[in-house]
Formats: sequence, structure tokens, C-alpha cells
Amino acid sequence: MSDTPNLQRISTYLIGGLIGVIAALGVWFLAGWGTSVSGGETAGDTAASAPSDGEAGSGTDVVFEGTVQGKPAAMYFLDSCAGCHGTDRRGATGPALLPERLSQPDEYYQDVITNGKPGTVMPPWGEQLTDEDITTLVAFIHSDTGEGPPQWTFEDAEASHEILVPDADLPAQPTHDGRIGNLMLVTEREAQGIAVIDGDTHELLGKVDASYRAHGYTFSPVNERWAYNMGRDGWVFKIDLYSLQPVAKVRIGLDSRALAISDDGKYLIAGNYVPTTAVILDAETLEPLKVFEATAANPEGEIVESRVATILDTSPDLVGPYFLVALKEAGQVWRVDWSQPDFPVTSVSNVGHILHDGFLSPDNRSFYLAAQTDDWIAVIDVESMTVADRIKTGATPHPGSGATWEADGVEYGATVHAGEGKVTVWDVATNEIVGTVETAGAGLFIRASEHSPYVWADAVFAEEPHAITVFEKSPPFEIVGVIDDGLRTLHPEFTDDGKYVYVSDWDANVVRVYDAESLELVAEVPDIVTPTGIFNAGRRLETLGH
Repeated sequence: MSDTPNLQRISTYLIGGLIGVIAALGVWFLAGWGTSVSGGETAGDTAASAPSDGEAGSGTDVVFEGTVQGKPAAMYFLDSCAGCHGTDRRGATGPALLPERLSQPDEYYQDVITNGKPGTVMPPWGEQLTDEDITTLVAFIHSDTGEGPPQWTFEDAEASHEILVPDADLPAQPTHDGRIGNLMLVTEREAQGIAVIDGDTHELLGKVDASYRAHGYTFSPVNERWAYNMGRDGWVFKIDLYSLQPVAKVRIGLDSRALAISDDGKYLIAGNYVPTTAVILDAETLEPLKVFEATAANPEGEIVESRVATILDTSPDLVGPYFLVALKEAGQVWRVDWSQPDFPVTSVSNVGHILHDGFLSPDNRSFYLAAQTDDWIAVIDVESMTVADRIKTGATPHPGSGATWEADGVEYGATVHAGEGKVTVWDVATNEIVGTVETAGAGLFIRASEHSPYVWADAVFAEEPHAITVFEKSPPFEIVGVIDDGLRTLHPEFTDDGKYVYVSDWDANVVRVYDAESLELVAEVPDIVTPTGIFNAGRRLETLGH
């Protein structure tokens, strides 16, 4: 695919000038600077008045007055339900929740919210919500949707930027005894915090204030002291791992998921569900630099406003330098060249339906990307920006951060599935499936380490959601053990040396630590509030995508 599109001039803002581009199927406006797109499609500006902190913006005239867990019901839905049911309640991987579509009595919907739907990705909410909360949610989904989701502009992001701790006030050396390269950062999902654990001693070192449901993590490839986190409410934090505190913050959206950093440590890119944008930030200061409107043609040729799913960074020593941005509803991947001042973009279309998680091959030449309504992993050739293959893995593959490993001279890739209980393994060189491993049920995360002989996979959507399957790296990928401790366990993560694996128990408020070879429980870290994602600081050096 050519990197030089056939463009026509249109108006857009560019540092006191007016330039723009019309790409093959649409228009791409950028807040702050202009850009070019090859093969992609985008549409116009969506500026709106700025919402106040934590509130929805002016995207609707309809106000539903009920609250859930002390938050406006619309905001709770946006945070907790929109990922599957859509920000406008018109459905995505989950069904539409519109008044005209709800044919069952209220009791039916109350039961589904309370108990979930076993064997699907609809979890039970009865442990987290009161009966009154659930009744309010049912009333909310019967209410008018209004004119659409709220907006958050480039100017809103600029106004939200804040330096919390000046560099001059930061310590020159760590203020704790943990080894920086082996810190374990654990999301406290409902506590708006990040627990930091020493991966050598398994001691809780402290907690870092964050925002709502800390989601995306990335670590500076050039300076071990800096980590970055983004909450689902769009707040991005720069975190000092020496003093375990946030030093800067900026809000890039209202409902957000993906975060990545360039290999030179200069740029962050963050992706939103609401509004449908991606934002490039200065990694040193967190100042916003550019906003991309994620409007493009979906596989059926319809122009859609697309949520931004996973974002990865390639290693320039291998391929690039690029950011890879997956557009959820549009089914496109955009490749952003972060080495160029105008951040030019090349796109590939018709990748899949409702794109989600993905990871890179060890050589960074292949981007393995799953979609929530497809039964394959798309294989994107990063250099040519074409869909090179589709691996028919099974129902709703969900690789999370992904797993690749080498055994007996062969490199393998693998994914768990959100739609069935198995791991699918393929040969990275040929993209041919070479084996499957049965798990207790549908899962979300799988991890491997070059220092460990085994691969670990969760089954957090199983009827009994507390089984971690551990299997060998060589065919026939025999299971060596199933760890069934706890209540709802997920997100296995290796320490940087591969000696231990950390596992969150969401409902038990504990993180358990296992010997990565014997599978024995070696420690428990209590008082971690609703732990979910675990991220080792050693990720700054891996090539699956920062």
C-alpha cells in the first residue's frame, strides 16, 4: 500500500494556517495540527462545551436523574456497560439496550444484571451493586438515549493538564527498597488506586492515587523511573516509580482504554471510547500535541465514528518507528509514524468487526489482532499494512497482552478466548494452528516468559471463574497443573526474572504469588481492593508492544 494518498485540500486548523486532507473514503480533522492519511477515512470536528470533572458533557438534552453507586446512572453505564452495549446503548458485542428493544418484564433484566449469563462475557453484578442500584439501571435502559454521547475537545484536554510535583521536588534515588525493574503494579479496580508490590520480596511497598478503574499501563523504555497509567475516565498520569506518586496528569477523554509510548520515550498516544479520538501527548510533560478523530469506513463501507481499541508501539530496531492504532467499529488499523513531525498515518481496512486486543510477533513484523464478533486472529503485515492472514482460532479470541515463546527452535503465539474455554496455539512463521489447550472456561489473559518453561492462562468467565491453566511450551502443550485457589482469578503476570507468577483475585481482595516452575503458592498480598490487571515494570523492555 502506498504511503502517498490522493488528497484534496479542505479547511482545518494548522498553527494559524488552514490545511486539510481528503483521504480515499473520508475526511480526517486534527485538533491542533493537520496530518495526512494513506488508505484511511476520517470525518469532521466534534467540538462541544467542556464537561466538568467526572461528568458527562453536553451531548444530550435528556437527563436521567437516578444514581448508581453514587454516580449518575448515565456515567455508571458509560464506565461499566458501554464497552459491550455501546456508548449510545445501541449495542456492540452485547445486545442493544433501547426501550423499543426491551420486550421482557423488568424482573428479567434485574436477574441478568444480578446473576450475569454464565458462559458469556456478561458478568454478575449482584456482589457490587445494591438492589436499588440494579433497579435504577433497569429504569435507565428503559429511558430515552438523547442525542448521543458527550464530547471532550483538544481545548478541554489542554485545560485539564496539571503538573502535580515539579521535577525539582523529586528524589534523586528511590525512597523504597524495591527493585525498580521488578515492581508489580496492580489495578485496584474500585478504589481508584494502584498497588505497588516488590516482585522480589512480595512486599506491598505502597499505593499510588489514580483515577476510575485504572486501565492502560505503559513504562518508559528510556528511563526506568517513569510509568504511565490511564483510567477509564480518561485521566492519564505520569507516575514516579522512585517515590510512588503521580507527578503530572491530563484528561484526554471521558471513556478511555488504550495507552502506548514511543520507543524513544518522547510521545504517548492514548485512545478513547468517548469521544471517538486518539490523542498524542508529550511524554515528559503530558501536554497534548494532537488529536485524531477516529471516523472511518467499516468493513461494510459505512462511515462510522469508531472507538479506539488497542494501541501498540513497534521497536524501531525491528520495524518502524510506528504506533499501531486499532479502530473498533471501523475495523481498521492505523499506523502512525511518530518519527515525523506531522505524525503521518497509513491505514489498512476490513481487518475485522469490533476490534479489540492484540500483540506483536517477536520481530514486530506481524500484528496479531482479535475482534469481538469474529472467530479469528487477523495477522497484519506491519510493513506493507495489509491483512496477511486470518488464523481461525475459535469463538471470540481475546489475547490480552498476548503470549509468544520459543521452544525447540520454533516460535509460537497463543490466545485465550472470551467465547469458549480453550487456548489456541499457532506457529508464528506459518500462522498455522499447531495445538489447543482446554481450559475451565472463557478467559481474557495469557502470559509467557522467556525465563519460565510454562504458559499461564486464566478462565475468568468460566462458571467457576477461579482456574488458572498452566501448560508446557512444546507440543503437544500438555497441561502441568490447574490452580483453583480463590474466588475470581485473572491476569497472571510473571516477575521480570520469570521465577514467580502473580494472580489477582478480584472478589477476595488479594494477590497470590506462585512459584513459576513448581506452581506452589509462595505468598499472599492482602488488602488489595478489587485487584484486576497486574503489570510488571519489566514490560518496558519487551517487544510485544509497549
